[in-house]
Amino acid sequence: MPMFVCLFWSTMLALQVITERKTRARVHIFIFMLAATVLYFGHSVFFNHNTKMLPLTDTLYSTANLMVYPLYFFYICALTTRRSHHHLRYMLLIPGVVGGMLMGGCYMMMSEEETHQFIELYLYHGVRVGGVGLVAMQVLIHDLCKLLFAFLILPVLFLGRRHIIEYEQLVNDSYADVEKKSLTIIHYMLIAFIITSVMSFAMNVIGREQFNDSQQLLAIPSTIFSCLLFSIGYIGYRQDFDIEDIEADEQKADEQVTNQPIISELQKRIEQLMEEEQLFRQPNLKIVDLVQKLGTNRSYIYQAINRGMGLSFAEYINRMRIEYASQLILQHPDMPVSTIGEQAGFNSSTSFYRNFKQYKGMGPKEYQSSMKDK
Repeated sequence: MPMFVCLFWSTMLALQVITERKTRARVHIFIFMLAATVLYFGHSVFFNHNTKMLPLTDTLYSTANLMVYPLYFFYICALTTRRSHHHLRYMLLIPGVVGGMLMGGCYMMMSEEETHQFIELYLYHGVRVGGVGLVAMQVLIHDLCKLLFAFLILPVLFLGRRHIIEYEQLVNDSYADVEKKSLTIIHYMLIAFIITSVMSFAMNVIGREQFNDSQQLLAIPSTIFSCLLFSIGYIGYRQDFDIEDIEADEQKADEQVTNQPIISELQKRIEQLMEEEQLFRQPNLKIVDLVQKLGTNRSYIYQAINRGMGLSFAEYINRMRIEYASQLILQHPDMPVSTIGEQAGFNSSTSFYRNFKQYKGMGPKEYQSSMKDK
């Protein structure tokens, strides 16, 4: 089941990369799904007792097992970090490459009898073979691969979470409406990955041989991993905004100015612009819109709002929208809440409700009712 889930999304993502907009993130999630397909194909061969294919598929499985978490981390990096920052992280693939080469080489040197002995004793019954022969060496390689898998989980998860947090801050500093730009769902998937990582590590320690004779027991991790992988594939397929879009907007916003403005004066100009033109009411407002209006650049706007006012761009704009919406409620107590949200500049009712409750401590309908009572 997990193999077919991964194969399905590998196919869908490949078609998306070929026929639609090709981005680094889509390419990376496709590679991740492809590696996961190989990994679960190895599981499939193992649990169907196709022993003739096991030397090849066990090597591919172990290689993919060591690569799958780094590949998901690369996907997060492609979503959140700039291209110039992609340097040393590919070293995370070295354990998978080296482990696969050692394992495959050892299988090639083993005789048919040694291969059969290793598969039956170690892979299917978890018996560790001692000594100095090729079978003992293959056992050692497999144990080292399990250990490396545990070490790879921690940096991938912690660094991935840090990149997502930094990206979220960048989005909040650049856009007023962050709903379709946020990676909150990717963050939740990373948390789910932490949970399944613990399961994966536990299964590596226990060994696949424990699930060999029990289809009922095997169905539990199979179902959990299938659901998680389907969710990852679906989210990756639907993700339409990432760091490349931010960089494209930044290029528009980085106009050259001859003199650096005084930040306090720029702050007053921003406030004046918001008051006179009510720019905050513009849906999907971006920091580049202020840049074009004021003839400055993104860095100075950021300093005026983020450092001068102590707010992110999203917080600054949405606070003004909520204040405007509050005034509309006072002036027009019977106006539909959905209309108020639209006139204030929110492009979705969900965003309007969430921000209103955040800044007023209650939903817009409750606020409207309380004003009527007063």
